[in-house]
Amino acid sequence: MPVPGVDIEIQNIVLSVAYEGVTFNLERLAKVLDNARYDPEVFPGIAYKSEDPPASFLIFSSGKMNCVGARSMRDARLAIKKLTQKLKKAGAKIKSEPKVQVQNIVASFDFKREFDLEKISRTYENTEYEPEVFPGLVFRLEKPKAVVLLFVSGKGVCAGAKTMKDIEAAARAITKILK
Repeated sequence: MPVPGVDIEIQNIVLSVAYEGVTFNLERLAKVLDNARYDPEVFPGIAYKSEDPPASFLIFSSGKMNCVGARSMRDARLAIKKLTQKLKKAGAKIKSEPKVQVQNIVASFDFKREFDLEKISRTYENTEYEPEVFPGLVFRLEKPKAVVLLFVSGKGVCAGAKTMKDIEAAARAITKILK
């Protein structure tokens, strides 16, 4: 549901993906997957980039993966589905759908007005503002559990949310608090 007066855009979704009872032969997968990098002396997993839809994966021998960079749940699920098919073709013994869990959603906000960050930092306890270190104000919300970085320009970044509902609730909370 849109939040009046706030433009919201998903920038990144971070997911953990687990294939039950599966182990991956990373040497073999690295040879078969295009857009894959594997250097076990540097990192214990394969870095794989999906082009359509765009997403990046870290694939581990344990049968677990991290998926980052998708800009919608639909794109993330499609990228996981396509990679699962490639893994099966490469000989991975995948028998069931992977367990997918959202770890973090990052969204940008545009509140369409400027903020007095100095005043906000003096008024609210759950904030941090050190302009010499970072130009944004860190606003820690309890409900939903998320962090919103606010900038003088009226723009912001929300991180730590696990659902779109939480992103919208964070935008509503900031709007309500800073009326």
